[in-house]
Amino acid sequence: MNDSYKIVLIALIDLLKEQAIAGAGQVEGLNAYQALLEAKAQAEALDVPLADIGLDGVDLDTLINPPRQAA
Repeated sequence: MNDSYKIVLIALIDLLKEQAIAGAGQVEGLNAYQALLEAKAQAEALDVPLADIGLDGVDLDTLINPPRQAA
């Protein structure tokens, strides 16, 4: 991948991760979650390592259903 494209893609994914975390479990975080889910699906389909695009170790399910905190 061209380094310029990779830099843009990683910056976009970082922004989406921030937005998804901020809106975790809320409607506001849904668009970022869906975009990240699609990025992950495309990367996996094209054999692009998730580490190359900043999605390694990211559990997208926690963005849509954040863990509940103890009362």
